Amino acid sequence: MPVADAQTSLAFASAIAVSGGGARGHFSLRHRRGCGRVPRRAIAPSAFAARPFRPLAATMSTSSTPAGKWKGPGVSAMAVGGSSQSLNGVADLSQMAVLVPERLDADGVQILQQAQLQVDCRYDLSEEEFRAALPQYDALIVRSGTKVTRELLETVNPARLRVIGRAGVGVDNIDLAAASERGIVVVNAPTGNCVAAAEHTVALLLGMARNIAAADAALKRGTWGRNQYMGVSLVDKTLGVCGFGRIGREVARRCRGLGMKLVAYDPYCPVEVAKAAGVELVASLETLLRAADFLTVHLPLTDATRGIIDGAALAQCKRGVRVLNVARGGIVNEAALLGALESGQVAAAAMDVFEHEPPHKYPESASAKLVAHPAVLATPHLGASTVEAQLDVALEVSEAVVTALRGDFAPTTVNAPSLPPELLASLKPMADLAQELGQLAAALADRVNHVTITYALRDAEKRNASRFLRASVLKGMLQASSAVAINYVNADVVAERRGLTWTEVTESSLATVESEHLRLQVDGHLVEGRVMSGAPRVTRIDTFDIDIGLSGRVLVYEQVDRPGMIGLVGSLLGDAHVNISFMTLGREAQGGRALVVLGVDSEPDREVLDAIAAKIGSRPRMIVFS
Repeated sequence: MPVADAQTSLAFASAIAVSGGGARGHFSLRHRRGCGRVPRRAIAPSAFAARPFRPLAATMSTSSTPAGKWKGPGVSAMAVGGSSQSLNGVADLSQMAVLVPERLDADGVQILQQAQLQVDCRYDLSEEEFRAALPQYDALIVRSGTKVTRELLETVNPARLRVIGRAGVGVDNIDLAAASERGIVVVNAPTGNCVAAAEHTVALLLGMARNIAAADAALKRGTWGRNQYMGVSLVDKTLGVCGFGRIGREVARRCRGLGMKLVAYDPYCPVEVAKAAGVELVASLETLLRAADFLTVHLPLTDATRGIIDGAALAQCKRGVRVLNVARGGIVNEAALLGALESGQVAAAAMDVFEHEPPHKYPESASAKLVAHPAVLATPHLGASTVEAQLDVALEVSEAVVTALRGDFAPTTVNAPSLPPELLASLKPMADLAQELGQLAAALADRVNHVTITYALRDAEKRNASRFLRASVLKGMLQASSAVAINYVNADVVAERRGLTWTEVTESSLATVESEHLRLQVDGHLVEGRVMSGAPRVTRIDTFDIDIGLSGRVLVYEQVDRPGMIGLVGSLLGDAHVNISFMTLGREAQGGRALVVLGVDSEPDREVLDAIAAKIGSRPRMIVFS
């Protein structure tokens, strides 16, 4: 079969799968269970039998160790060496009830019932009825349609509602801070729908390349316009994958079989993982943009990723690039995409998610204009909409809810009760330092695959709580690119999923508390700091000794130590109306290398940073601290 015919056949098959045609709409390029998970077996009622609460010894290894295997008040016993973590010691589930206000697959409901839970599936509740009913339940399972706000949680008894389950990945509809403050554990289902999202991406890729939807609509109108719907081949075209997590890897696996060349950008992905998938991992987003014939994004929506594909990014692409977004609305700047479509810089786009959903309710928005554009193939947020994905998500979230209610730590927990208040209070300044050092180290490094953490702590109690400090380090390194809040319970899991490993070293022979410090080494960079007068201070970056407290927007760069360099940078920032709030400088020797840290009141744009780089020979790193 010719390549073009085969490609068109796949595009039609994908369209049938998306539309639900054929036998229940099933069309899969692999086994239906998600992302490398093994097929599930029949669930025996004894599988979720109550287990006694087993306190764990609160001991931590103080030797150098590799990465582990896998907020509200209260004391929790830490898991050691990958064991489960007990949260509340509750074992008897027969007196507990779960409210399910949105549709959940029957197999998921069965898991809850087999754990002896009372399950109330009440899909027709009004908002007032939902608020009135919630205080009667110990657990709540929602999809994206139910908003679990602080106001809502303030109406329930925190001693009753223990767990909120999100049947899906994103938890932006749940107020995590409010849940944590009340000791409510929030769990999600992060793996159940990744194959479905990858398949939908490929369906849109093929449909966009061969103009399937437009040709089908024309034929139904009685038009036979073959020349009007000339497509492009995928063979030997380069697919740029921005974000190489679970879904990105599944997309790459499928597109490799279509004969495409694959490049990916993800600063948290180990080179070995990409190489094993047959994908070239590039060092910068700019390199990815210049290489791509087709560009697909698979990122969480965070402050760091919002609008990452903007007008400047699209301008760096090849003319005629084709863009896909099956991740989250807002990652691609929709107004910029519209302009690029009108100018021809972007030949076509395929969108499953939008900043404003549903777009027709916001007729003046860029989302609505994209849906109506003739060069855009649009679907109504169908990435997870397969029978199999809905089943997998239901099974995953139900298992997690049962585990959390039983008193054990569920691997998909996105928050959990914290340390005892008195220990937390004594650790807070050091934890703040750990998070700042993690954020600084990640910003300095070109690739974040491994971190060595050295704890120099005189207090044995602090040394035994190194997991909490490690989580603060990992939060600083990963939070900007993570869609879920990271705390000491889930930090190890998030890091492992991102391919980040760590080594821990403990130094205990310290003369005074004032000599306590933390040190991180990442990708050839070293950052060190200590707590002074109750406040975190950064005291070393690479070979430079400094003393600075980090807050707000900070520019970090190296220069040659010679007269006029600081003034040169200051003039460029001044011309751009960027005010400098503070400055510190460390140097190796007079006339040698120097490190400059500048606090700024506003963020310089890309052109200003390019101008500074051209003058001083290195590009400043922009970091925003809380």
